[in-house]
Amino acid sequence: MDPSEVEFLAEKEKISILTNFSENKIYLIGGEIGPFNASLPTEVPLWVAIFLKQRRKCRIQPPDWMDVERLQELKEKEKDAEYFTKCPLNTTWKLLLFF
Repeated sequence: MDPSEVEFLAEKEKISILTNFSENKIYLIGGEIGPFNASLPTEVPLWVAIFLKQRRKCRIQPPDWMDVERLQELKEKEKDAEYFTKCPLNTTWKLLLFF
């Protein structure tokens, strides 16, 4: 797979956002998303989250692995390991870091 194919597949992954607006369900070809309630978490595809974030309509909630305690545990494992440990960062979050 080339990088553009990986990016396309990653954009379908669901992530949690906190919107600053309220709206009923939105019906799209790929399925329905929502309903959106202000300040309540909603699961949406990554491409929707990026679209809303660029328009300052939502905040993307960080994944569980970005918790400070969890990252410190990973850091300790890395120090103790003879070889590198597996990085929790996946394609989805690499896309978010650039938007």
